[in-house]
Amino acid sequence: MANYTGKKCFSCGEVFKDGDDIVVCPECGTPYHRECYLKEGKCINDALHESGQSWEQTQESVESENIRCIRCGFENPPDKLFCEKCGTPLTKNDTEERPFNDMDTQNNAQQTGPDGQPYGPFGRQVVFDKDSDLEGIKLDDYAKFVKTNPLIFLSNFIRFGKFGGKISINFAAFLFPHLYFLFRKMNLVGIIMLVATALLNIPTAIEYLSAGTMGFSLDIGIDVTGRVFQGISAATWYVSMALQFVAGFFGNYMYYKFAQKKIREIRSEDGTEQEIAEKIVAKGGTSWGAVILALPFILR
Repeated sequence: MANYTGKKCFSCGEVFKDGDDIVVCPECGTPYHRECYLKEGKCINDALHESGQSWEQTQESVESENIRCIRCGFENPPDKLFCEKCGTPLTKNDTEERPFNDMDTQNNAQQTGPDGQPYGPFGRQVVFDKDSDLEGIKLDDYAKFVKTNPLIFLSNFIRFGKFGGKISINFAAFLFPHLYFLFRKMNLVGIIMLVATALLNIPTAIEYLSAGTMGFSLDIGIDVTGRVFQGISAATWYVSMALQFVAGFFGNYMYYKFAQKKIREIRSEDGTEQEIAEKIVAKGGTSWGAVILALPFILR
């Protein structure tokens, strides 16, 4: 018999669970709880009967849009940010089931503490879902604000909020700190980094102009080979690298605090839950426009 776990009963709309007593229409294949089918007295999927299609055919197109959870393999509707079965943050790129999920679940179930709570391979297993609280804000709000790459950011946010620490690695923030912060709508930090980068590159620009590296030479009366200028040039290079390391190691934490501040501001305003959710999505996410506007200042 086909596996209907995770699918929905056409009558009551409830998701089928392991062990449910399921029957299917002998004509179209639409699944029901046995109790629901007996209550209806017949298959009520009239549209499918009229079209002549089977329930399996209609599910193929639906499943192609669904998001498969990388932890438990459950098929979730495309508008969900968290798995409806286990609460794991979802990403649309994860479509393959991990073959060791069942084994992990079995092992964790066997390893329990005195209070009956499960242990993972490195200690107590902690499960987070969309309603989990991180410093007074639900994980679902963070997911809406982040919008893109939720697994990467939320794993760091959970570590910052629940287990302490501020350091994590962000290669994009390390390589292009000014562009990264502008991309993540942290405009003030991005502008500061942009101005700082421009100022710190002045000695290098003077050297290029004096040496004719840019196709022409310009004598501005500065001895670029002198000890003073070389010292200033070296100092600006070290400061520039220090800023890049700060952005690379603390960029995720800075974004975490930025998201926190914005979400709290939105939550303090009046409005329905739907309106607040829409504001969080609008304020968060990314901005390619800010990056494009900044590029002329970098490429000069």
